[in-house]
Amino acid sequence: MYKILAKTLILGKRVVYLPSCHSTNESARELARSSNFIEGTIVITNEQVAGRGQMGNRWESEQGQNLTFSILLKPMFVQLNHQFRLNICISLGLVDYLNSLSNVFQVKWPNDLYCKNNKLAGILIQNSISRDALEQSIIGIGLNVNQLHFSIPRAISMRSILGKTMVLPTVLEDLCCSVEKRYLQLKRGEYDQMKKDYLRSLLGYGQERQFDDGAIFNGVIRDVMDDGRIVIDHKNKLRSYDFKEIQFLFD
Repeated sequence: MYKILAKTLILGKRVVYLPSCHSTNESARELARSSNFIEGTIVITNEQVAGRGQMGNRWESEQGQNLTFSILLKPMFVQLNHQFRLNICISLGLVDYLNSLSNVFQVKWPNDLYCKNNKLAGILIQNSISRDALEQSIIGIGLNVNQLHFSIPRAISMRSILGKTMVLPTVLEDLCCSVEKRYLQLKRGEYDQMKKDYLRSLLGYGQERQFDDGAIFNGVIRDVMDDGRIVIDHKNKLRSYDFKEIQFLFD
Protein backbone atom coordinates (compact mmCIF):
# COMPACT_ATOMS: atom_id res chain seq x y z
CA MET A 1 0.00 0.00 0.00
CA TYR A 2 2.75 2.44 0.97
CA LYS A 3 5.78 2.64 -1.30
CA ILE A 4 9.10 4.45 -1.23
CA LEU A 5 8.38 8.15 -1.65
CA ALA A 6 9.46 9.53 -5.02
CA LYS A 7 9.30 13.28 -4.37
CA THR A 8 11.62 13.50 -1.35
CA LEU A 9 15.39 13.47 -0.86
CA ILE A 10 15.55 11.94 2.63
CA LEU A 11 12.15 11.10 4.03
CA GLY A 12 10.53 7.84 2.99
CA LYS A 13 13.44 6.31 1.07
CA ARG A 14 12.68 3.30 3.25
CA VAL A 15 9.08 2.64 4.26
CA VAL A 16 8.22 -0.10 6.76
CA TYR A 17 4.52 -0.96 6.60
CA LEU A 18 2.90 -2.80 9.51
CA PRO A 19 -0.78 -3.79 9.09
CA SER A 20 -1.18 -3.42 12.87
CA CYS A 21 1.14 -2.50 15.72
CA HIS A 22 1.18 -1.39 19.32
CA SER A 23 2.78 1.97 18.49
CA THR A 24 4.74 3.14 15.46
CA ASN A 25 7.14 5.02 17.75
CA GLU A 26 7.86 1.79 19.65
CA SER A 27 8.30 -0.14 16.41
CA ALA A 28 10.60 2.58 15.06
CA ARG A 29 12.66 2.46 18.25
CA GLU A 30 13.10 -1.31 17.90
CA LEU A 31 14.12 -0.84 14.28
CA ALA A 32 16.73 1.75 15.24
CA ARG A 33 18.15 -0.58 17.90
CA SER A 34 18.44 -3.56 15.60
CA SER A 35 20.37 -1.96 12.75
CA ASN A 36 21.99 1.16 11.39
CA PHE A 37 18.79 2.70 10.16
CA ILE A 38 18.58 5.01 7.19
CA GLU A 39 17.72 8.56 8.19
CA GLY A 40 14.22 9.36 6.98
CA THR A 41 12.91 5.80 7.41
CA ILE A 42 9.14 5.79 7.90
CA VAL A 43 7.25 3.23 9.97
CA ILE A 44 3.54 3.32 9.16
CA THR A 45 0.50 1.27 10.15
CA ASN A 46 -3.19 0.99 9.37
CA GLU A 47 -4.01 0.15 12.98
CA GLN A 48 -2.19 1.48 16.02
CA VAL A 49 -3.70 -0.20 19.06
CA ALA A 50 -1.96 1.86 21.74
CA GLY A 51 -1.18 5.19 20.15
CA ARG A 52 -0.53 8.12 22.41
CA GLY A 53 0.28 11.76 22.13
CA GLN A 54 2.14 14.34 24.17
CA MET A 55 2.31 13.53 27.93
CA GLY A 56 0.63 10.17 27.41
CA ASN A 57 -2.69 11.42 26.03
CA ARG A 58 -4.63 8.77 24.11
CA TRP A 59 -4.73 9.03 20.31
CA GLU A 60 -7.90 7.70 18.66
CA SER A 61 -7.72 6.46 15.06
CA GLU A 62 -10.17 4.34 13.10
CA GLN A 63 -8.48 1.50 11.22
CA GLY A 64 -7.50 2.38 7.65
CA GLN A 65 -8.95 5.89 7.76
CA ASN A 66 -6.07 8.03 8.97
CA LEU A 67 -2.28 8.34 8.91
CA THR A 68 -0.37 7.02 11.91
CA PHE A 69 3.36 6.86 11.29
CA SER A 70 6.80 7.63 12.66
CA ILE A 71 9.86 9.16 11.01
CA LEU A 72 13.40 8.32 12.16
CA LEU A 73 15.81 11.25 11.99
CA LYS A 74 19.39 12.00 13.01
CA PRO A 75 19.29 15.73 13.87
CA MET A 76 22.80 15.83 15.33
CA PHE A 77 23.07 19.49 14.29
CA VAL A 78 20.44 20.42 16.93
CA GLN A 79 21.93 21.30 20.32
CA LEU A 80 20.27 19.87 23.40
CA ASN A 81 19.22 23.27 24.76
CA HIS A 82 17.57 24.02 21.39
CA GLN A 83 15.70 20.73 20.99
CA PHE A 84 12.27 22.40 20.75
CA ARG A 85 13.42 23.77 17.41
CA LEU A 86 12.79 20.29 16.03
CA ASN A 87 9.19 20.46 17.30
CA ILE A 88 8.80 23.80 15.55
CA CYS A 89 10.26 22.34 12.35
CA ILE A 90 7.89 19.36 12.26
CA SER A 91 4.83 21.40 13.27
CA LEU A 92 5.54 23.90 10.51
CA GLY A 93 5.96 21.13 7.96
CA LEU A 94 2.50 19.82 8.77
CA VAL A 95 0.80 23.20 8.82
CA ASP A 96 2.50 24.20 5.54
CA TYR A 97 1.06 21.13 3.85
CA LEU A 98 -2.41 21.56 5.32
CA ASN A 99 -2.61 25.25 4.47
CA SER A 100 -1.65 24.47 0.88
CA LEU A 101 -5.07 22.77 0.72
CA SER A 102 -7.07 25.33 2.69
CA ASN A 103 -5.68 28.19 4.75
CA VAL A 104 -7.60 27.39 7.92
CA PHE A 105 -5.03 25.47 9.98
CA GLN A 106 -2.85 26.51 12.92
CA VAL A 107 -0.28 25.06 15.27
CA LYS A 108 -1.45 24.71 18.86
CA TRP A 109 1.41 24.76 21.34
CA PRO A 110 3.20 22.54 21.92
CA ASN A 111 2.59 19.81 19.31
CA ASP A 112 -0.92 19.80 17.85
CA LEU A 113 -2.53 20.96 14.62
CA TYR A 114 -5.93 22.62 14.86
CA CYS A 115 -8.66 23.95 12.61
CA LYS A 116 -10.32 26.69 14.64
CA ASN A 117 -11.04 24.97 17.98
CA ASN A 118 -10.80 21.39 16.70
CA LYS A 119 -7.81 19.04 16.78
CA LEU A 120 -6.67 17.51 13.51
CA ALA A 121 -3.22 16.12 14.23
CA GLY A 122 -0.82 15.38 17.04
CA ILE A 123 2.95 15.00 17.15
CA LEU A 124 5.03 13.02 19.65
CA ILE A 125 8.81 13.47 19.45
CA GLN A 126 11.11 11.18 21.39
CA ASN A 127 14.80 12.09 21.40
CA SER A 128 17.99 10.20 22.15
CA ILE A 129 20.80 12.42 23.39
CA SER A 130 24.56 12.27 22.88
CA ARG A 131 26.54 14.76 24.94
CA ASP A 132 25.03 18.18 24.20
CA ALA A 133 23.17 17.35 20.96
CA LEU A 134 20.37 15.18 19.61
CA GLU A 135 21.64 11.85 18.32
CA GLN A 136 18.36 10.35 17.14
CA SER A 137 14.73 11.45 17.03
CA ILE A 138 11.58 9.46 16.47
CA ILE A 139 8.79 11.68 15.16
CA GLY A 140 5.37 10.15 15.74
CA ILE A 141 2.55 11.76 13.74
CA GLY A 142 -1.14 11.07 13.90
CA LEU A 143 -3.23 12.87 11.27
CA ASN A 144 -7.00 12.51 11.04
CA VAL A 145 -7.65 12.12 7.32
CA ASN A 146 -10.93 10.38 6.42
CA GLN A 147 -12.50 9.49 9.78
CA LEU A 148 -15.85 11.20 10.37
CA HIS A 149 -16.88 10.19 13.89
CA PHE A 150 -14.79 10.49 17.06
CA SER A 151 -15.43 9.70 20.70
CA ILE A 152 -12.85 12.30 21.76
CA PRO A 153 -14.24 15.86 21.96
CA ARG A 154 -12.95 18.47 19.49
CA ALA A 155 -11.44 15.93 17.08
CA ILE A 156 -11.87 16.59 13.37
CA SER A 157 -10.50 15.25 10.08
CA MET A 158 -9.33 16.56 6.73
CA ARG A 159 -12.39 15.00 5.11
CA SER A 160 -14.73 16.89 7.43
CA ILE A 161 -12.98 20.19 6.73
CA LEU A 162 -12.29 19.84 3.00
CA GLY A 163 -15.46 17.94 2.11
CA LYS A 164 -13.77 15.15 0.19
CA THR A 165 -12.16 11.75 0.74
CA MET A 166 -8.37 11.89 0.64
CA VAL A 167 -5.98 9.26 -0.79
CA LEU A 168 -3.77 8.21 2.13
CA PRO A 169 -0.51 7.46 0.21
CA THR A 170 -0.79 10.80 -1.61
CA VAL A 171 -1.36 12.66 1.65
CA LEU A 172 1.65 10.92 3.18
CA GLU A 173 3.99 11.80 0.32
CA ASP A 174 2.90 15.44 0.05
CA LEU A 175 3.06 15.88 3.80
CA CYS A 176 6.56 14.38 3.96
CA CYS A 177 7.72 16.70 1.18
CA SER A 178 6.58 19.63 3.27
CA VAL A 179 8.20 18.32 6.47
CA GLU A 180 11.45 17.63 4.64
CA LYS A 181 11.62 21.21 3.35
CA ARG A 182 11.40 22.51 6.90
CA TYR A 183 13.90 19.94 8.17
CA LEU A 184 16.44 20.98 5.54
CA GLN A 185 15.76 24.63 6.39
CA LEU A 186 16.56 23.89 10.04
CA LYS A 187 19.68 21.99 9.00
CA ARG A 188 20.86 25.04 7.00
CA GLY A 189 20.60 27.13 10.17
CA GLU A 190 17.69 29.28 8.98
CA TYR A 191 15.98 29.20 12.34
CA ASP A 192 15.12 32.90 12.64
CA GLN A 193 12.79 32.75 9.64
CA MET A 194 11.37 29.46 10.85
CA LYS A 195 10.58 30.98 14.25
CA LYS A 196 8.77 33.90 12.60
CA ASP A 197 6.72 31.48 10.50
CA TYR A 198 5.92 29.41 13.60
CA LEU A 199 4.65 32.36 15.62
CA ARG A 200 2.62 33.52 12.63
CA SER A 201 0.99 30.07 12.51
CA LEU A 202 0.52 29.74 16.29
CA LEU A 203 -3.00 29.48 17.63
CA GLY A 204 -3.68 32.44 19.93
CA TYR A 205 -0.45 34.33 19.21
CA GLY A 206 -0.96 38.02 19.92
CA GLN A 207 -4.62 37.45 20.80
CA GLU A 208 -6.32 37.57 24.17
CA ARG A 209 -7.49 34.10 25.20
CA GLN A 210 -8.52 32.23 28.31
CA PHE A 211 -6.02 29.93 30.02
CA ASP A 212 -5.98 27.79 33.14
CA ASP A 213 -2.82 27.39 35.24
CA GLY A 214 -4.79 26.37 38.31
CA ALA A 215 -6.82 29.55 38.03
CA ILE A 216 -8.61 30.81 34.94
CA PHE A 217 -7.19 34.04 33.50
CA ASN A 218 -7.04 36.04 30.26
CA GLY A 219 -3.68 36.38 28.60
CA VAL A 220 -1.85 36.90 25.33
CA ILE A 221 0.81 34.54 23.92
CA ARG A 222 3.97 36.56 23.28
CA ASP A 223 6.64 33.95 22.54
CA VAL A 224 7.78 30.32 22.69
CA MET A 225 11.27 29.83 24.09
CA ASP A 226 13.97 27.49 22.75
CA ASP A 227 13.32 25.07 25.61
CA GLY A 228 9.65 24.94 24.58
CA ARG A 229 8.22 27.09 27.37
CA ILE A 230 5.35 29.33 26.27
CA VAL A 231 5.41 32.99 27.31
CA ILE A 232 2.05 34.58 28.16
CA ASP A 233 1.34 38.22 28.97
CA HIS A 234 -1.09 38.57 31.87
CA LYS A 235 -1.86 42.14 32.92
CA ASN A 236 1.46 43.35 31.43
CA LYS A 237 3.45 40.70 33.30
CA LEU A 238 5.16 37.92 31.37
CA ARG A 239 4.83 34.37 32.67
CA SER A 240 6.44 31.27 31.16
CA TYR A 241 4.97 27.78 31.34
CA ASP A 242 6.25 24.30 30.63
CA PHE A 243 4.16 21.48 29.13
CA LYS A 244 1.16 20.54 31.27
CA GLU A 245 1.54 23.61 33.46
CA ILE A 246 -1.17 25.44 31.55
CA GLN A 247 -4.25 24.63 29.49
CA PHE A 248 -5.95 26.45 26.64
CA LEU A 249 -9.64 26.99 27.30
CA PHE A 250 -12.10 26.83 24.41
CA ASP A 251 -15.67 28.13 24.17
